[in-house]
Amino acid sequence: MERQTIKISYLIAVGLMLTSGILFAQNTLTWDKLGTKVVDFTLDRDVVTASQKKTYTALKIKVNNGTINIHKVTVHFANGETQDVKLPAELSKNNDGQFIDLKGNKRVIEKITFWYDTVNKDKDKAVVEVWAKK
Repeated sequence: MERQTIKISYLIAVGLMLTSGILFAQNTLTWDKLGTKVVDFTLDRDVVTASQKKTYTALKIKVNNGTINIHKVTVHFANGETQDVKLPAELSKNNDGQFIDLKGNKRVIEKITFWYDTVNKDKDKAVVEVWAKK
C-alpha cells in the first residue's frame, strides 16, 4: 500500500511539473518583451520603441531593483493615435506587473513614452521592463 501511495504521489508531481512547463511556454509565446530601461534618480523621460510591427492587446510594466514614481505614460500607436495610461503613482517589484488594456484591442504599437523618477529607497536604480501581449 505504501509503494502505491509513493507511485501516485510521483505521478501527481510529474503531472504538475509538465503542466507548469506548458503554462510557462504558453506565457512566453503570448508576450513579447518590447524593451528595458534603467531609470535615473532624477526626473527622467524614456522611450521604448516597438521594433516589430505586430498587433498587441495589452501591455505589462514590470519593475526590478528599486521603486519608481510614475508621472505619465503614453502609448503611441502606428496609426498616429495615443493612449495615456493610468498607473499607480509608485511602482516597485512588490506591485509591478501592472496590466494595461489597449483601447481598440489589437493595436500596432510604435512606442511607449515614460516620465518617471527613481525613489531612492533602495539605493538602486530601478529597471523597467515593458511586455506586450499578442
